[in-house]
Amino acid sequence: MLRSPLRPSLCVAVSSAGLLFGACSTTSRPTDSLSVRELNIVDEKGQARVRISAPMPDPKGLKRAVTAYGIQFMDASGEEVGGLGMIDSLDIRGLCFDSKEGYEAMCMSLIQGQPNITFRRDWKERITLGVVDGVASIVLHDAQGKPRLTLEVDKDGGTRVVGLPPAPAVP
Repeated sequence: MLRSPLRPSLCVAVSSAGLLFGACSTTSRPTDSLSVRELNIVDEKGQARVRISAPMPDPKGLKRAVTAYGIQFMDASGEEVGGLGMIDSLDIRGLCFDSKEGYEAMCMSLIQGQPNITFRRDWKERITLGVVDGVASIVLHDAQGKPRLTLEVDKDGGTRVVGLPPAPAVP
């Protein structure tokens, strides 16, 4: 029986095609589960812009007071500019956007199950909206963060205003 000189090449080609087909067919199936501590989504320059992590690392140049888990948003230089975080030890869940100075300038949160929205300027609270124990309130703070005006409505409809000067006496 004569052997063809093409036969070994044909065997290699068929084997290679089979391996390639097998590799392609396994990569087209999605992975059922992925377990990681951190996942970074990078921009076209390779800079992480969105990070999902548990726990979240500290922002550049700052130290977190407590352990947080969630999603960080970063600018083009890698500085944290906001995020969606969960702080289990304090029972807080929040979506916050940070100032260039690094403080949380605007946050929408659940704090121990109570809804809260806070606006800050220069690291100080300026406006707080929330509901605590059934009482809805808006608190306006001065530039030093001191509450100056509070409007409240309780769960029974009762209202209260704190911080307004008394009305002048009518002559």
